[in-house]
Amino acid sequence: MKRIFAILVGVWTVLAMHAESYGILVNGKTYFAAEYKGKDSMTGEYDEYLAHVSFKSGDSFTLYNAEAQEAWVVDLDQWTVDGFQRNGNKYTTTNTGCYDCYIKLKWESDQLYIGNGSNCGEGEDISDIYTGAVPHQCEAVLMQAFYNESYRADAPGVSEYGDTKWNTLKNQANEIGAFFDYVWLPPSANGDGMGYHPKQYSNQDSNWGTREELDALISALHKAGAKVVADIVINHCTGWTTWCDFPEMDFGEYGKFYPDASYICKNDEVNAEWNKPTAENPGSGECWGAATGNYDDGENWDGARDWSHDMPKVQEMFIAYLQWMRNVMHYDGFRYDKGDGFNNWHHYNYNKHAKPEIAFMECYKGTDDIWARVVDAKYDLLALDFDLKWHVFNSFAGWDYSKGRGDCIMSRGNGRHSVTFIESHDWFLRSDNDNEFCGRGNSMKPEIKARLMQANAFLLSMPGVPCVFYPHWKKYKEDLKPMIIARKWAGVHSESEVKDEYATASGYQATIVGKNGWLILCLGDRANKQGFGADYKLAASNYSTMDGHNESFEIWVNSSIPMPTTGIDQLSGVSSQPSAEKFIEDGKLYIRQGENIFDVTGRKISK
Repeated sequence: MKRIFAILVGVWTVLAMHAESYGILVNGKTYFAAEYKGKDSMTGEYDEYLAHVSFKSGDSFTLYNAEAQEAWVVDLDQWTVDGFQRNGNKYTTTNTGCYDCYIKLKWESDQLYIGNGSNCGEGEDISDIYTGAVPHQCEAVLMQAFYNESYRADAPGVSEYGDTKWNTLKNQANEIGAFFDYVWLPPSANGDGMGYHPKQYSNQDSNWGTREELDALISALHKAGAKVVADIVINHCTGWTTWCDFPEMDFGEYGKFYPDASYICKNDEVNAEWNKPTAENPGSGECWGAATGNYDDGENWDGARDWSHDMPKVQEMFIAYLQWMRNVMHYDGFRYDKGDGFNNWHHYNYNKHAKPEIAFMECYKGTDDIWARVVDAKYDLLALDFDLKWHVFNSFAGWDYSKGRGDCIMSRGNGRHSVTFIESHDWFLRSDNDNEFCGRGNSMKPEIKARLMQANAFLLSMPGVPCVFYPHWKKYKEDLKPMIIARKWAGVHSESEVKDEYATASGYQATIVGKNGWLILCLGDRANKQGFGADYKLAASNYSTMDGHNESFEIWVNSSIPMPTTGIDQLSGVSSQPSAEKFIEDGKLYIRQGENIFDVTGRKISK
């Protein structure tokens, strides 16, 4: 596509780092910047290719600044094709088809240029256009569908919560799919133990089950209306029989690879002086000194070999792997293990090629460090919000609500990039970790239930993408269901506005703005059964005290859509609407109320 540049006079002040943060927001769907073109030597303009975007007649859209987390509008360039116009704080179009969108960053005023797409031939399939791995105003609720060593029949907790092997989860697919939008599965590549030390990525037989059983589980979850998130462990691997002998990686049409020690970082411990073989200590044996990749561009994991991600051949292998996981194994999203193990630009690069619907990383660090890594990934990444976990662990578990939402990614207004959680496999029932909610081995004791449910009420009321932990669901699903439905009924999403109204040591209250209305969360002494007027329904609640501490909660909802809960035993409250019945069809939960049918969020499906 030919660009026509205007001649600029003035001093250039826009920084390139800002140019890398833009996207275009079309009907709530964000198309992130696909390629940064750089500065034109003649005009001094910076040219940002936003996206190859699919429009239909009547669409409205704005630009989206991922760095500032806000939508914005600039003037249309004079060479923009007909059919697009600016109307106040948005753009509209009467066109249908594919268009290339560029932003021209200038000193006096930025401008948006829209031209006919160079690849928009008749009949082109535009469904595969990459729109970024960070959903806009995401209403999804996520489940972590496993816990520590839950593939083992004799693992701690299995006798009470059951294992989470593929066949076990498949039998629960309909119920899980009725309440959860994404299901995070453990690593499915062949490897040691839970899979966090993978051996052969193209081999999907693991301790969780066979590839055929995994295929059946993913298919069942899809039929039930849930998307499936793969746990991606590509920072490191283990050798097949020695420190650095690796099997063939066969990704079919995406490529076949034969990695060796040259794929491993040269500063990996396989080359460490202390590993040098001696008569007394075999060390890494014949592998010592064999790793000839580049230096690690992230933090080393000393339990396995670290891949050298800044080498083209390593990137090529993992692009093929992730494309294969998306298009052959049919995973919908990725959770990246050890997200600080390599430069976070690689996450953007891998996402761009594999096109996950959602992608988030584990980075066991504080908020400042995690956010810097999200920026390095060009904002095309969410992250597990560790400081929120520690806030709940240190505050709510101890009956102290004075710090409100704490200091975390979500509370800083970056909920779009936050996966909020209370517990995970890294702490629950671990003999080597005291960071389980209320301390090692305590979180699921009967006397802790009220505090744990209070913490989940907080999680499911707040912005971000909340991740419910499988053992919590298995033991307390009837307590969690009304919280999930309340969130969806109000339309609370990842970027919802929060109005903190009360925070003392004894209680907390906040109003959360959803797409359909308002949700009010009351914790501690604010859960007082007083209500908020006739327009608000009590959607979920529990009242409890322990050792003189109030560990109660209430969730109230004022929604513009019909209450989806009348006649459903999960929710409290009274409604004058006709009695309702719930039923499952094609794996999804629906509510029939009189002549109307609603989905679990309360949106009318048919009459």
